[in-house]
Amino acid sequence: MDAELQAFRSQWRDEVVARHRAPAAAGDAPAAARVRGSSPPPRHASPAPAPAQPDSLRALLHALTEAHAESVARHAAALAAETDGQEDGAISGVTARLQALRLHTSVHDIYPADEQAPVPVARLPDEVWLAILLRVVAPAPAPLLVPAVREFQTFVPEPGEPWRAYTGADYEALERLGRVCWRLRWLSAHPQVWKAVAEATYEAPLARMPCSWRDAFVHEPRVRLNGTYIATCEYTQQGLSVENVWVRVLHKVAFFRYLRFFPNGRCLSWLTTEAPSDAVRQLVPGLRTKGCAAGRWHMLVDDGAPPARRGATVVIDDLRDPHLRGYTFQMTLHLRPAPGRWHRLDMLAYSSLNLQTAEVVPIPHKHARPFVFSRVVGYGI
Repeated sequence: MDAELQAFRSQWRDEVVARHRAPAAAGDAPAAARVRGSSPPPRHASPAPAPAQPDSLRALLHALTEAHAESVARHAAALAAETDGQEDGAISGVTARLQALRLHTSVHDIYPADEQAPVPVARLPDEVWLAILLRVVAPAPAPLLVPAVREFQTFVPEPGEPWRAYTGADYEALERLGRVCWRLRWLSAHPQVWKAVAEATYEAPLARMPCSWRDAFVHEPRVRLNGTYIATCEYTQQGLSVENVWVRVLHKVAFFRYLRFFPNGRCLSWLTTEAPSDAVRQLVPGLRTKGCAAGRWHMLVDDGAPPARRGATVVIDDLRDPHLRGYTFQMTLHLRPAPGRWHRLDMLAYSSLNLQTAEVVPIPHKHARPFVFSRVVGYGI
């Protein structure tokens, strides 16, 4: 192909040179004829046809295009052959390595660890372990109370504040830690640790108990903060049938009342028809929805009763609903004696206060059921 291209170039160069020489020879011929006195050609004679000249430029471009296309195809074929060889080599190498790899098809014997062997954490002194346990049970700082002049008396948590700020001391994590080994069981019952738990749960001053701090925490009445008290209320209501007026229709109405207490003396009361699985996640500080009121709570322990039968009275006052600006509500509940659980609240009284007339009106609660505590893992403890 290169020889043919070179021959074509030589032929095209000769044709170009011959074409440039032809006009010069034609211009010199009439002058020489006139000098010699030759007669001019006849007027009516037709000119001789010029020889046909091939389109050399178009042919050259066509040849160059074909040559370039052939060269590109030749290089592409060589590159493809080289790439296929490399891929085949890489695949062959991977296949060889996989074949050389030995895969065990049987399970080896597994021997248990030596339980008598010491672990590194066993070398820590008791003082260090007590400091760690105090960090485990220590609650995060609770949000400050909102001033009383703020509308609706609602409180909003600070940005980025963890859930643990609203659940008090993490005594459940302390009990789980005590199940690890006998030493942690002994350290988790240390009076210093349970005194910190009691101080974070009850108001100061704390009187000296005749029993241990852990027993005092179990038997002394307290409101649980790591969940929600839920009361399920149901009643029937008479209705009318659209198809037949002589048919008696009874509608079953169900609603829920939620109470959540916080260690800073605030609480939330929410009356709604939403199921507990959806409502407990929404019961957070700053909730502003229909039927939700924020107030304050305090507890009065029943004196004179033995520890096993000692209960408490929980008073919730200054309950304000954003949708009922002219009223506040007050709720009185009784905490049933259940040492260690404290999971039931009975409603004793429920009333409303008109802020303009100072009139107190009791609200019937004949459909009210006891509040039963339900722990919520999403609250942090």
